[in-house]
Amino acid sequence: MIHPALFSRYLLLWPLCLLLVQCSSEPDNVITGEDGAQMLLIKSGEFPMGGRPGDLEGLDVKNYINYHSEGPVHQVKISGFYLDKFETTNALYQRFVESGDRTADHPDQPDNQDHQQHYVDKNIIGDNQPAVGLNWFDAYAYCKWADKRLPTEAEWEYAARGAGTVYRKYPWGNDEPDADGIWRANYRPKEGPALDGKRYSSDVGSFPDGISAFGVMDMAGNAEEWVQDWLDFGYYNKTEGALDPQGPASGRNKVIKGGSYGSDKYHVRIATRLYGAPHVKTELQGFRCAMDIDG
Repeated sequence: MIHPALFSRYLLLWPLCLLLVQCSSEPDNVITGEDGAQMLLIKSGEFPMGGRPGDLEGLDVKNYINYHSEGPVHQVKISGFYLDKFETTNALYQRFVESGDRTADHPDQPDNQDHQQHYVDKNIIGDNQPAVGLNWFDAYAYCKWADKRLPTEAEWEYAARGAGTVYRKYPWGNDEPDADGIWRANYRPKEGPALDGKRYSSDVGSFPDGISAFGVMDMAGNAEEWVQDWLDFGYYNKTEGALDPQGPASGRNKVIKGGSYGSDKYHVRIATRLYGAPHVKTELQGFRCAMDIDG
C-alpha cells in the first residue's frame, strides 16, 4: 500500500513528468497539413548555398546578371521546418479558390488581382498536376489560408541540396537529368520537349529518380516555384554564415526556383535564380508551402 504522503507527491510530480516527455519528443518526420498535403520534416543543418561557375559550362552568360548572382557559394545555417513533399496541385488549389476566402490575401496585393489560374489549358489542369498560372500573391494567400507560409530561398535550396558539405548541382546529385537513359526531371531537353515523356507538366511525383536528399519531389522541373524572398543580385555576398536568411527587405521582383517543364537543363539546377514581378502570372509558375515546426 502506498503511503498517503508519497501518493500526494506522486500526483504533484506527474504533470511535470508529462511535460518533460512532451518537450523532449522529436517532431514527426511526416505530417499532413491543414490543406491535406503531405509535409516532410527538414531537419536543421548547414549547407553550401549558391552555384558554381563550372555548372554553366556551355551556356553564354555574359549578358545575364541573374547567372552571376548565383555566387559565391557560401555556407548557410537553416533551422528545422516542414516542407510540402509535392508541389501544390490543381485539386488542392481549387479548394482554396472555391472557399472564396480573401482573408489570407497579402496586404500589398493589388485590388484588381484575383486568385484564378490564368494562361492554362487542358494540358496542364489535371487534378494531380501542379497548379500553375499563378503569381506570388496567389501562392502567398494559399499558404496562409492553409496555415502555412512560403519557404525562403535558403530553405528551398537546403531542402533541394541537403545538409552537410556535399555540393549537388541537382536535387539527386551531379548527374545530368537524363544520364544513363534515366529521366530525373520533367524539363525540356534540347532534342525535343517531349523526349522525357512529358510535353507539358506531369502529375507530381512522376520522376522518382529526381528525389532530393530530404525526400522532396519535383524540385527540378515540372513547375517553377515562387519563394518568399525579394531578389537582390548581390545578396549572396552578404550572407556567409547566416542563420535562416530571409532575403532583402524590399525589391521589385520575387525569386522563382526549380525550373519547369519548359526549362532546359541549366534552369532546373538548384542554384538557378529566376525571378518575376509578384503580380505577373504565366503558365509555368506554381509553388509549394513550408511551415514552422511549432506550427
